[in-house]
Amino acid sequence: MNLGVTAEELLKKEDYLTTGCSKIDELLRGGISKRGITQIYGEAGTGKTQFALQLCLTAQICPEGEKAKGVLYICTESIFPSKRLQELLICSPISIKHRPTSDLIFVEHVSTVRDLENCILTRVPVILTNNSISLLIIDSIAAPYRAEYEENQLKSRAKSLRSIGHALHGFSINNDLCIVCINQVSASMGAVKSSCHEYQPVLGVTWACQVTNSINFCRIHDQRHIHVRESSYIPRESLSFNITQAGVFGSSVLL
Repeated sequence: MNLGVTAEELLKKEDYLTTGCSKIDELLRGGISKRGITQIYGEAGTGKTQFALQLCLTAQICPEGEKAKGVLYICTESIFPSKRLQELLICSPISIKHRPTSDLIFVEHVSTVRDLENCILTRVPVILTNNSISLLIIDSIAAPYRAEYEENQLKSRAKSLRSIGHALHGFSINNDLCIVCINQVSASMGAVKSSCHEYQPVLGVTWACQVTNSINFCRIHDQRHIHVRESSYIPRESLSFNITQAGVFGSSVLL
């Protein structure tokens, strides 16, 4: 009996959350994987939160006759962008076709590492037990740690990140949950902003080891780009994209 399974067969079994844009889905080989943790990192203003809000809509798409699932959105940097969400609920083609609602988006606000740990380890399991959730977003994973930890506290930070990463992987496996963590970046010394390659996600190796797929959002000369950086099944490809009143849309593949 041949028990071997090819990478192509495994890919066919993979479950994805559509991004709401066929070009971005094609770049990601189907959309955001529901296996493990997808990291979206980049500078401020590159479209990370805009993209996350669009996922809040697509996560509610369901087959006819089935009940839509909800989204858990954990904010660590600022208040939830409800005004922009309402704009998408009116203008997005996803909303026009599938009628998602803000009632299925559960928002948690945290500001400290302790609050984040309590939310992930204690609050989230309760929410998942009492509600049907298909997507969990942390925006951003880095903010509490960058605000609190000095260099001499790296061991404590690593322990906390491993604990949170382990819990998130558990949610992905046990609750069929898509996990998206937005991250910030640090630039190499002397880097010139003519390329996205000098920018790296923060939180170091400990967090990088928790991430399944890593996607970089950047903006060069008023043009936004999506770069697939690290993935077990997606090649390093890039796509330019635009943000409009109606959402995030890919434009052309970058060679």
